[in-house]
Amino acid sequence: MLALVVAALGLGAGALGRPELAGVLRTGGILVAAGALVLLLARRGDDRLERTPAVSAIVMAVAAGLSAVGVIWLLNSGPDRPIGIVGTVASVGIVTAAASAAASTAVLIRPHVEAMAAHVWSGIAGAGFAIPFMAAGAAPELIMAGAVLIGIADRAGHRRRARALEARERAIALGAVDGVDPRDALRSRERGPELDRDALRLALALGCTAIGTVVVAWAIGIAVGSASGAGSEGAGGGQGFAAASLAAIPLAVQAALLRGAVAPLRRWLAIGGGMLGVASLALLVAPLEPVFLAAVAAQSVAIALLAGALARHGFGASTEGACHVAIAGATAWWLLIVSTGGLLLAFAAVVTTLLALRRRERRRGRLAGQVGPGRPEVAR
Repeated sequence: MLALVVAALGLGAGALGRPELAGVLRTGGILVAAGALVLLLARRGDDRLERTPAVSAIVMAVAAGLSAVGVIWLLNSGPDRPIGIVGTVASVGIVTAAASAAASTAVLIRPHVEAMAAHVWSGIAGAGFAIPFMAAGAAPELIMAGAVLIGIADRAGHRRRARALEARERAIALGAVDGVDPRDALRSRERGPELDRDALRLALALGCTAIGTVVVAWAIGIAVGSASGAGSEGAGGGQGFAAASLAAIPLAVQAALLRGAVAPLRRWLAIGGGMLGVASLALLVAPLEPVFLAAVAAQSVAIALLAGALARHGFGASTEGACHVAIAGATAWWLLIVSTGGLLLAFAAVVTTLLALRRRERRRGRLAGQVGPGRPEVAR
């Protein structure tokens, strides 16, 4: 949370015409996030890293950092590049982000592959993906955020395995209750409630709507920009962003539907969706800079309400956890969605739609397994 706040302050300083302070704050946010990632990977409790994977993560992090140093030197001292000169402060952030991506990947895949494969994939993550993306213009903050998310996914995976082990031990001790294996019940709770065919169809339709909204908004924005001689930049802000940001409404409804929390979230969906719609409409009608800032501020508040309510009622988070999710959602809207012109909403919709497809296939598999000569009603 502190890293998000510091990075947001850096973007604000850049908007106010203070590039030096903006660079220091943005790199400071990356360093704070790297410190948090070190704590996240070190304080693993009963899943503590053994010596070999810990050393390998450190080695790959250092290797990725040195690779970033080499790329920065080539960018500054080699042939002319459009990216220009990379300063010392920015270099620190780039190196830290690349090293963090390598270390997080090495730790995440440690339980699933052999040591050599872990080394290879961590090197791919650091030197193969993170550095080229940053050299192509991706913000180092995005790479650092991805590294931290990988660390969070690693911790969530361990907790899931620990709960599955506990459920298996309880099943062995007590046996299945009423023919239901506790492990199956645990996996069912993690996936969310069972949805019928109509609900899954609606979830797929909402995901396709979100993806289509972003695609159409970007296509129109690029076409209008090309016709007016402004290039494709018009899709990243103004009216193009206003249209693309509308994809957040079906995406929020889809997330609530997949978690089976539409009823308790109906009021929050109406409030948040209404704020998003009004803000986008205002920006479409009056594409002015003051209106843009006010619209994005209103959208971030709406996203905070939707994210916090979904965490509280959809995932069972505590009030404090829901507040953290709300703050992170509002900050991510400024840092990720606005800066990419809403394009990341399409990627998020692709992920949630794939999850809906997976649940539909699982449902079909269960129904196919239950169908028998004496049970035609199951097929219906």
